Amino acid sequence: SPFERQACLPCFNYDGQAKDNNIPNHSQMPGNRHTASKPEMKQTEDLLASEMSRLTVQERAEAFDDVHCVGEELEETPEMIQKSLADFEKVVQKERNPIYEMAMNQNRSYVEDPIFRLKFLRAKLYDVGEAVRKMFVFLQVKAKYFGHDKIARDISLDDLHEEDKKLILSGLFHIQDGRDPKGRVIIHMFGKMLSRCRADVMVRVGYYFFYNILASIPDVQRKGIVAVYNDTTLPGETFTMPGFSFIKETGVFFDCVPTRYSGMHYCLQAKGYSLALNNVLVSLFLNGLPRYVRVRTRIHYGSIMELQYQLQSYGIPLSTFPFDVQGNVRTDILNLWFEKHLQERNQNICFDQPVVIRSATEDMEVESDVVKHAHSNRETGAINPSENDVLFGKGYRLQLHPGNVRMRDLVLQTRDEYESTPRLRRREISMQLAQNLRAN
Repeated sequence: SPFERQACLPCFNYDGQAKDNNIPNHSQMPGNRHTASKPEMKQTEDLLASEMSRLTVQERAEAFDDVHCVGEELEETPEMIQKSLADFEKVVQKERNPIYEMAMNQNRSYVEDPIFRLKFLRAKLYDVGEAVRKMFVFLQVKAKYFGHDKIARDISLDDLHEEDKKLILSGLFHIQDGRDPKGRVIIHMFGKMLSRCRADVMVRVGYYFFYNILASIPDVQRKGIVAVYNDTTLPGETFTMPGFSFIKETGVFFDCVPTRYSGMHYCLQAKGYSLALNNVLVSLFLNGLPRYVRVRTRIHYGSIMELQYQLQSYGIPLSTFPFDVQGNVRTDILNLWFEKHLQERNQNICFDQPVVIRSATEDMEVESDVVKHAHSNRETGAINPSENDVLFGKGYRLQLHPGNVRMRDLVLQTRDEYESTPRLRRREISMQLAQNLRAN
């Protein structure tokens, strides 16, 4: 029986006593609650239980294996890939989708690239029809939030707004260092950040995070990702419910991005009205996702420490968790994933103002190497420029650097004097200008 594999992962009753996992009764079926049920979460729990009841025995066992980190990764053969790509093209030609036709007119090689199409095929487990549909919606979302002129090219950091760049470093998304025993990437989302940004900002940042970074990792395409939603709040903090339009708008994006969830964990604390609010938030979000994700979702209740130990039983390492057992965000590691991403692509990113990172205890204004110059490497002797430095290079990011702006202002102030000065003495003015810049 596929349920005999539960013996190594004991469930617990409300009083903390282990159940006899060798008896496959309804309460022990994969997907049912592994922690005590909460009346405030009845709507969400009933949704998950209903989805599980509609699965076949084989489907239920596969979902159980995936969420417990014992599932198989996607198997592929060259013949399978070649046939799926050929079928993909046939469906695309049959559908004649307007947004796809627009992309074809802009850059045919972009949307016909096998690597681009494979991301959608793998995300939908080679269901060609669903993969094509996902790609069409993905292009529509891309056009809406980045502009129709960008649907057939890669999105870079230069295409993000200043507000988007700050949200990247705010702690909303985090890639945990290290993977689970199956080699799957683990990502975290901090729920209390949801009400602090607009939907359009969330989608643009989500696009860069899920598509540019995650979907480009071959292991993510074949094995999927494990997502952890953290509702970590300390005494004195409150959970704010994002608006319905925000949930609807962002839900469309999360459904179309070509990444597959092998497991999803909601970590909730039973404090005040937070469970009742999360019941609405989680149920609305899950309803917008396919059944494949819903049956691989688990809800955990308890203190911050209890939640972490529950996640550990699903193969998620605690040593590199983005917050400690008191619930304090570990700002020392929060953005290392982004710094590594930039270093791999030899990019840098400058911000006009320090990024405000919301810790679990207070609002902290953190000026770090990542904020000022994310592509830094002390070991190789690279320099982190300050606001007074003048940077050489191309692009508006360098042009808007405070030191460069100040230099242009000083040049404009001395331009009339420079032009009216004999050529032999102009060097003196240039040298004086350089000294004034260095002095400050």
